Amino acid sequence: MRLFTCCLFLCTTLLAKTQIHYQGPIIDMHVHVAVLPGESGNLGAPNTIRDILPLLQPNHMSNAAIITIAHAGNMAETRSRNDSLLRLHELYPLLLPICSVHPMDTTAAWEEMARLKSKGVNILKLHPSAQHFDVASPQVAALAEKAGDLHMALLFDSFSPEDANELGKLMMLAINHPNTQFILAHMGFVHFSELLTIQAWKRYSWYKNNIWMDVSAIAPIMGGDSPFAGQIRWVIRQIGIGQFIYGSDFPLFTFSESIAAVRGMGFTAAEEQKIFHDNALRLLRIVDSATRF
Repeated sequence: MRLFTCCLFLCTTLLAKTQIHYQGPIIDMHVHVAVLPGESGNLGAPNTIRDILPLLQPNHMSNAAIITIAHAGNMAETRSRNDSLLRLHELYPLLLPICSVHPMDTTAAWEEMARLKSKGVNILKLHPSAQHFDVASPQVAALAEKAGDLHMALLFDSFSPEDANELGKLMMLAINHPNTQFILAHMGFVHFSELLTIQAWKRYSWYKNNIWMDVSAIAPIMGGDSPFAGQIRWVIRQIGIGQFIYGSDFPLFTFSESIAAVRGMGFTAAEEQKIFHDNALRLLRIVDSATRF
């Protein structure tokens, strides 16, 4: 009897430690691709389309959202960058173009947004730190309003070492533009606990649940055996797992290591399925009801 009890205890312990992970198709919503000569490697590793494509299928990618970042005052280059993503999408439909404009280009940026929307682009990338603008500036508010009019989502980098208030500014931008969908890349990174403000906002009828977050960078850096891993998981569950999507931030992190990082965060297989696939699919259908995979 004692032997049976010991065996039962060991089996139960082993089962508890063996986690079943989601193994289905993955939508990566954060892949940086080099589109101009000499640009590959600027993020620490080669990231031309030739570097990306061979890695998608082995990592179960059904779609990868490719990103570029516009520079201010050079609309010719901005259009060239965006057209490069559109050509890649035409050649490889599994690649989803996340194009870019610079908010300080104002009217020219809005015209480019309208052009991109007419070509089926539904998400724009903005990076306050890399593009050198303040999220609280009126030009950014005007761009966010234009994005809502065009039914386009905005993917913002949500951490700046130069502006400790940036995450709060981004959340207020989303509050003030409820018809626009916002994706906060890296979920605020080291400021992730500030996102719990959303949990309070959800109690109010005026909150439109238009803030999404991707787990790029934060999962491989602050997940795993980090003392913050449990806190991040708790914050995600408190806000609602339905608002979180997967992103690798390739080439800063490889597909395999970023996927492993999310799997190491202690979510259930059902929760992983939402993060890796279902939530992104739902977001894409919100910004374009005709989107199909």
